[in-house]
Amino acid sequence: MTVLSSVGIASAAPITWVTQSVFSLQLPLGQAYLSWAKKVEEMSGGRLLIETHSDGEIVPPASTYESVRDGVLDAAMNTPAWQKGLFPAGDLFYTLPGGVTGTLDLVTWAYTDGLKLQQEMYGDTVVVFPLGLTPAEVFWSSKEVRTLDDLKGLKMRASGLGMELLTKLGVSVVQLPGGEVVPALRRGVIDSAEFCFPSMDEGLGIHEVAKYMITPPIHMGSNMFQLFINPKKWNELPDDLKAIVKNAAHAATLEVYASQMREQAGAMERLQAAGVTFIKLSPEDQKKVREMSIEILEEKSKTNEWFAKIWNSQKSLIKDLGNFISLTNWDN
Repeated sequence: MTVLSSVGIASAAPITWVTQSVFSLQLPLGQAYLSWAKKVEEMSGGRLLIETHSDGEIVPPASTYESVRDGVLDAAMNTPAWQKGLFPAGDLFYTLPGGVTGTLDLVTWAYTDGLKLQQEMYGDTVVVFPLGLTPAEVFWSSKEVRTLDDLKGLKMRASGLGMELLTKLGVSVVQLPGGEVVPALRRGVIDSAEFCFPSMDEGLGIHEVAKYMITPPIHMGSNMFQLFINPKKWNELPDDLKAIVKNAAHAATLEVYASQMREQAGAMERLQAAGVTFIKLSPEDQKKVREMSIEILEEKSKTNEWFAKIWNSQKSLIKDLGNFISLTNWDN
């Protein structure tokens, strides 16, 4: 019986999923999605094939959630930023302002309590797993920024929850697609911008029009993205293929993150050689930003039940891990 079953499985026509990335496949942000698709095909021995598409090839990026929910796409890589209207608490799943959680905290939470809470929030509309994690972001300015006071009056391209923090700091926040950031800086439409991590920003040429790189990333830290799967397509899979889809997403996330982290060393050397000035805000300013960020998160928790539930879970993890992390980290 085992032999016959194996033959039957091997001879069955492969399953093909039509999928799309919320990001351009020409950008580093799309690499975890491509890695996931390749791993699924390899791990399944070709039983599950992933048809990949770049952003906008089938549906607009902003309609990723609805397209997977309604079966227009079988699966997709997503960022919660596109569903702020439907799911205001979604921002908490991928990044937070003010260094409230570092990459370690974010990843730990995302793969434990966060995994369960994400699925609960989306209910039975989509099946969701983490897919994609970026190195820490930076932000750029054409004007020198040494203190929080220097931010006042700047026009900055930004997104996510960090927009509210930056507004409180006196920044005039502008929302622009990534492709418009450099032209806007060049024309003086904006003075500063955040987009992503140094090597990706270098690829866009932001350093050519904004020579100051400011850290740490007060607007947001690392980004975690998502894999959305249509529930009907998910339920049609046998258990072993479900495990492959899930574990391929986990493996792709960590593999691409490690690779992109390694790339930052070379990027920083090239940026320094190109005349970029690296500026790190003082511990006092960092502390102030963290306190302001927590105030924003606490206030938003009063207006949305899911925001409160998720933020309280994150706070609990930060508190629980606090002693361990502080005792095991080296003081620099």
